[in-house]
Amino acid sequence: MENLTFLENFNEMLEENKLNRKQFAERSGIPYTTVMGWTNLGRLPDYTALIKIADFFQCSVDFLVGRQDEINYDNALLVYNPTEQALLKNFRSLHNEKKELVIKLVKSLGE
Repeated sequence: MENLTFLENFNEMLEENKLNRKQFAERSGIPYTTVMGWTNLGRLPDYTALIKIADFFQCSVDFLVGRQDEINYDNALLVYNPTEQALLKNFRSLHNEKKELVIKLVKSLGE
């Protein structure tokens, strides 16, 4: 059951970030064969890999393994209204270059 939960969350994070398994492996530094072991063979990542995945996707390990339903930032569960949730989901699906542009735009609007 936990294995399925991890895999569902991992696949969701890949989809939200518009990445395939190979792209994730290349960008995260985790070997592609290891990633395929999780997705094709039902293996679970070890704790160092879980930390790398959480850092890569900017989420908590608890979220990845299904211990919480929402992403936990800075060890404090934040509750977002529906508009904020949609904004965060859309932001997270952007490529890094576009994320940087959004951040610059938001900073300029706050000035």
